[in-house]
Order: sequence, then C-alpha cells, then structure tokens
Amino acid sequence: MNKYIKDRIATATRQQLRLKMEGKNPRSFWNAISLLEGKNIRENIKLEINGTIIHDEKILVEEFADFFQNKVTTLSNDQGKNDYSIGNSPLNITPAEVKAAVKNMKSKLCAGEDMVPMKVARDIVRKFPDYFCDFFNFCSMKGIPPRWKLAIITPLFKSGDREKVTQYRPISNLDSLSKIYERIILHRLNLEGELDGSYQHGFKESRSTVTAMLELQDFVSSSLDSGNIVGTYSLDLSAAFDLLRPDIFHDQMKDILPNNLLQTLMDFLSGRLFKVQIGNQRSTSRNLKVGCVQGSILGPRLFTLYMSRLPEIFKDEHIISFADDSYVSIAGKSLDSIKAKLETTMVKHNEFLKRIGMVTNVSKTELIFFSRKPIMDQCSLSVNGTIVNHKPTMKVLGLTFDSHLNWNAHLDKIKQKARFSLHKMKFLRKYLDQSQMKKVITSHFFGTIYYGAPIWMTEVSSSRVWNTLNVLHYKALRTVCSDFRKLKSRRELDTIVKRARPHEWMKYINIKTAVQLVLLKEKGPPIVKKLTQNLYRNDRSGLISFMDTSRLKIGKHSLQNRLRSASEFKRDWITGITKDELRIELKKHFIK
Repeated sequence: MNKYIKDRIATATRQQLRLKMEGKNPRSFWNAISLLEGKNIRENIKLEINGTIIHDEKILVEEFADFFQNKVTTLSNDQGKNDYSIGNSPLNITPAEVKAAVKNMKSKLCAGEDMVPMKVARDIVRKFPDYFCDFFNFCSMKGIPPRWKLAIITPLFKSGDREKVTQYRPISNLDSLSKIYERIILHRLNLEGELDGSYQHGFKESRSTVTAMLELQDFVSSSLDSGNIVGTYSLDLSAAFDLLRPDIFHDQMKDILPNNLLQTLMDFLSGRLFKVQIGNQRSTSRNLKVGCVQGSILGPRLFTLYMSRLPEIFKDEHIISFADDSYVSIAGKSLDSIKAKLETTMVKHNEFLKRIGMVTNVSKTELIFFSRKPIMDQCSLSVNGTIVNHKPTMKVLGLTFDSHLNWNAHLDKIKQKARFSLHKMKFLRKYLDQSQMKKVITSHFFGTIYYGAPIWMTEVSSSRVWNTLNVLHYKALRTVCSDFRKLKSRRELDTIVKRARPHEWMKYINIKTAVQLVLLKEKGPPIVKKLTQNLYRNDRSGLISFMDTSRLKIGKHSLQNRLRSASEFKRDWITGITKDELRIELKKHFIK
C-alpha cells in the first residue's frame, strides 16, 4: 500500500510539473520546484502597524488600501481635475471587431468583481458576437458600467521586509468583459497611427525591449566608432502609471483623436475605484482621481500617448523609451561639453515631467559615459543641486551595459542566474524524462541567459564571452543527461541533446532579427533605415548581404555591421518570406 501511495504521489507531481513546464509563467514554474524542495512559497501576509504585528485580514486590507491611495494622492498633490466633458458619441463597433478582440485574449483564470474568468467570458462572447457587439455599442454611447471601473487589487511582495507595507505593490484584476471592450478600443486607437512617436518601443506591434536596446547600442557603438564619447542617463519615475492626469491627457489629445474615441477614453479614465483583497476579505472601495489602471489592456498605451511629447524638448539628443523607462544620450568629442549638455537636458527633462504631473527621483538617476578610453569614476553632474555620479555600468531593460560595451558585467550576472537555475533543476530529474528536461532547459534556462542576445552576442565578442557561454551551455546539457560526473564528452552531449551551440545561436538570432526588421519596412523602428542602407546584392550569387561600414572594432557591434553571416544564408529573402519559413531556413543554415 505504501508503494502504491508513493507511486500515485509521484505521478501527480509529474503531471503538475508538466503543466507548469508547458505554461509561460516562469514564477509558477520556479514555485513548483520550491515546493519539491519542501519550501513554503505562500506565506500569510502580516504587517507591523504601530509596533504590533497584525495578522487580521480585515485590518490588513484597509491598511493596504490607505497606503496605495495615500501614495498616489501625495505624489500627485491631489491635483486630479475633471474639467472636461464626456459625451455620448457611439463607436459603431462591428461584430468583426468583437471576434478579433476575443481571438487575441489569453485564457486566464483570474477574475475581477464579476468572478468570471477570461477563459469563460471569451467562449461566451465568441458564440454570441452580435449580441455583445450591440452591448459594447450601448456602453460607448451611455458610458462604461460603473462596475467595470472597479479594480480588485492584490498586494504583491517586492523585496525586503515582508512586514513593511511599503514593500508591496498593487496588482489589479478587472472584469473580463471590460478587458474585451478595452481590446476593441485599443484596436481603434492603433488605427490612428503611431501617435506615441518612433522613439517609443513599448506596447506596440513590431517593437520590444530588444528593438529599444538595439537602438541604444547602435547609437553608442556608431558614436564610439567615430571617435566620440557618449553620455547616457535614465531618470527614475515614481509610480509613473498611477500619476497620469486625465485633464492633461484630454488637452494633449483633443486635436489629435476623433471626438467619439477621445470621449470613450476619458470615460475609461474617470471615476476609477479600487478595493484591496487578501484571501476572502476585501477593503472598502477607494476613489482614484488620477492614473491609468495597471493590469488593464488600455492603460499602458494611454501612458505612452501621455508621454508622446517628450521628444519635443530635445534637439541633438538621442532618446529611446520603453513605457516609462527612457534613456537619453548625447555624443561628442569633449567630455566637458557633453557634461554641460547633459546637465541642461536633465533640467529640461525634469521640468517637462513636472508639467505633466510626473514625479522624478533625481537621487536615483543613473548616468554612464561610454568611451574607448577609461572614464574617471568621480565624473559627475550637478542637476538642481543634486549630484549625479557616473557609474561603470547601467541596467537597460534587463541588460547590463558597461562603459566599453564588452559585456563583462552582464556575463557575471548571467553566471549567477545560471548557477541558481541549474541547482534548482537538478531536483527535476526524478520527475521528468530526458525530452521533458530538454524542454525545461530550453525555456527556463537558455531563455533566460540568452535574453537580449541580438544586442550582446556578436561575431566580434571577446573570448571571455564565448568561453563563459560554452561552459554554461554544456553544464545545462549535462543536467539534461544527468551526467554530473562528466563522463560524456561535449561531442556526445551535442549528439544526444541536439541543442544549438552558442556560436550557432549567435548567427541564427542575429540574422533572424535583422531579416525580420528589414521585412517590416516602414512599420519597423528607425534602425530599419540604417539596415537597408547597408544592404547590397552580390553580383555573382544574386544573394542579399550586408556591407560593413565600421572603422574600428567597436563599430562592428552595430547590428548592420556585424551581419557577415548573412552571406551564408542561401535565400533571396528580400522578396518576402514568412516568419515560419525564415525560422526553418535559418536553422538549416546555421544550426548543425
């Protein structure tokens, strides 16, 4: 009987792990491993209030509600206004738009006030698109239902002391039907064109953190190749999404967006409420005068529209943004002149953000100088009486840029993550077979260490980069094969696991990124123009390749200057190729 029970437990554990493995949520996957280790990952929330540790959920929800509301009220100085009109102009939504919106919704089980999971709502709306089309048109004419404006907030622990209310951030759940309605409005908003500017890479088709980092890296490496120094800074915004002022948004968009669409957006932004929930206990509802709801479909796009006038304050500066993360760069021959320009630019940047209700924390501003020669660590700027010091590294959207673009600091962080991941994954060998372990390693190990690979993996990368990646690569393969005593050679591991080696992956991902960008044409980010300028057709073979226009080795880090491998791709892809065809063809050519 004991053996039977143990077998059933082991079978259930394998099934749970497979479900977690097939999901796209890394947090749930690592939590599953922690459970196998016997660790408690779900600690009951408790807070220290006036020197006393409180466990009572009824008190906790009110404490969190007060904190979240007071934080926004304090930062905004309670300046939210409602001096704008909300009309009743219908959007004339069609059944086709309803079907398209539902198709793009993810089947999640979380729910808002209506307690209807998206998985259920999506199936219902798909079966009755005409009915819901009429309903959504009624909402656009009469106004969004009040319940759709209520967010159910769950406090999520960030880091530090779990008993401090300041160490938690709010995660919102909204009604499922309201999200489908938002998706339709977002579609209408996208039809108006790229209103948030080409500098913005967040929450738009064909843009990502990778395209944003490519833009920055291209500017820096091209400038260094020309013998310049580059100064880059990033301002820290406090609760940026929560401080969007509806009245200012209305003034910015009233001459840009159609009246019926603007009125719908203003209806969405006004009259927002929230409740905090812990377990089965909920707080009383609280009013929010400002902000775009985090967790909503529309919120992120409305924020990027709100920030769309930021480039107007810059002239010679280079700026790229991903949502509320912005990176401003200035290039020049003289370090002193760059410092002076950066100080002036930071002041203008702060003044602009203050005018639209944003709050910056200058003491957390990051500053880095890129140069082929060493920069003094004591190099600093003075901005409104605050000293901003140069640091040898800067974290940019998850990658660690260093002042010489050699990526040593980023490699060190990758090694730390790799050690943690492989140690955890050793617990899976008795629950998963080799093919399943390969899937786990691919998605939860290589997916992590190769994040942003088109930026930092190049043909001119240092030997340290390749040595480090090769070591990590074969450690992962030994974990798949349970070869912890290193009895198998690297060639045997490659034969068994059949996973692309680092150098093969570098060629594959760089060419894939470049080709996909070029095929986007005018829909792509500004770097596409530079890529197409470096394109040429070989007279003998008739195939497409890239011209290397770099002067120095540092210039080869620019995407268009490190694509010599493109000549190995025996395919005239410029005439058009689908994503699936591209992936298959590239794997044939570059992954042995």
